[in-house]
Amino acid sequence: MNLPEDIGRAHPHLEGDLPFVLSSHSVRILKALSQLRVGEYRRSRPVCLHIAAAAGSGKSRLLNHYMSQVSAVREATGSRYREAILIEAPYDGNCMKMCRSIINACLPGFPIRKTQNIHEQVADVLQASGVKQLLIDEAGHILNAGKSGQQYTLALIKSICNLGITVCIATTRNMVNALAADEQLASRFKRVELPVWSESNEFRQFLAGIEVELKLPERSHLDSKTMIRWLAAHDCCVTFRLLEVVLGAARLANSRGEGHISVELLDEFWKSGFGVEERSHED
Repeated sequence: MNLPEDIGRAHPHLEGDLPFVLSSHSVRILKALSQLRVGEYRRSRPVCLHIAAAAGSGKSRLLNHYMSQVSAVREATGSRYREAILIEAPYDGNCMKMCRSIINACLPGFPIRKTQNIHEQVADVLQASGVKQLLIDEAGHILNAGKSGQQYTLALIKSICNLGITVCIATTRNMVNALAADEQLASRFKRVELPVWSESNEFRQFLAGIEVELKLPERSHLDSKTMIRWLAAHDCCVTFRLLEVVLGAARLANSRGEGHISVELLDEFWKSGFGVEERSHED
């Protein structure tokens, strides 16, 4: 989809992604993460968190926002203490790659010793770095490793929990059954969910927050019934698609000197190729 080249020049904040917008659901999860980091460290069976949501619901944005709030930027040497680390599970679910990601998040460039069990090395580095909380984004990739690989990685997660480190995994709902099948992990992980939006006070508040971040000269009334029904009718009920459509319409408004987003601009952005591209990806 081709948009005019001057989009974003008058309003540089429309370039790239919008800042993280809080919702009542994300606030609850952020509070839970903070409470677990502070209250569960060094307990023999720390409570852990499973964020389960549809693809595009904002799990990665939520975890990155949380990390920006709780962790200082690491020095190039990797020597700065961090209470929480965030990694992304490798697509093939390979446990060795995940172990390397954990070690590198603690001590960038730290060599892997072939003479020591990799799980033990992960434990040593986590403890030496003072990590209290491990966040694993795209943890559903663990299922791509096959049954034996999946069990090996789940054993790694158990061993990290046994260190008194609380773990948070973010997945689509396909991981729910895998956790439920493991009695030990099922008893440790508390599941929370991010919503697929529907017409509600929470959705209206979220849309009002998005409008504040857009900083357009005039109100667009994104939280009005007309706008919400347009978004629902076009399946813009997961956060990623919602933000793409609203931000695209805002850029169109900006490029034309219009002060706000209208239904007509939403329609135009959708028909310019975005809606077709989205449907083709889903098919």
